[in-house]
Amino acid sequence: MQRYSTVIAAALAGACIGGLAAQAMGPSAYYIVEIDVTNEDVFNKQWIPKADETIKAAGGTYLVRSANIERIEGAAPKRLLITKWDDLDKLTSWRESDAYMRTLPMLDKAVKSVRSYAVEGVN
Repeated sequence: MQRYSTVIAAALAGACIGGLAAQAMGPSAYYIVEIDVTNEDVFNKQWIPKADETIKAAGGTYLVRSANIERIEGAAPKRLLITKWDDLDKLTSWRESDAYMRTLPMLDKAVKSVRSYAVEGVN
């Protein structure tokens, strides 16, 4: 019985330490972008590869990248992108980086409108 108590105590201590470490890191950040594409060729062949490079290099990961959107309430966007970041600071650093800023002229040639926002998630 003593052996099981020691194992359980060690497991609980490890879980507590892991939970505290996760809290210290803070919540993840999510970048949501609604895009109305007018030039699929420029968007798919020029902007996406360049933007992907900047996102991956800065530590972001795609969660959603789709034009297949089913409206439930309100107007649905034409295309939706959601990326996940460690925190808002990393997301902001990427968004303001020279590498990403250089992709924006390509995006301007490919879209009618862009709506984007960042939110913190719950860990």
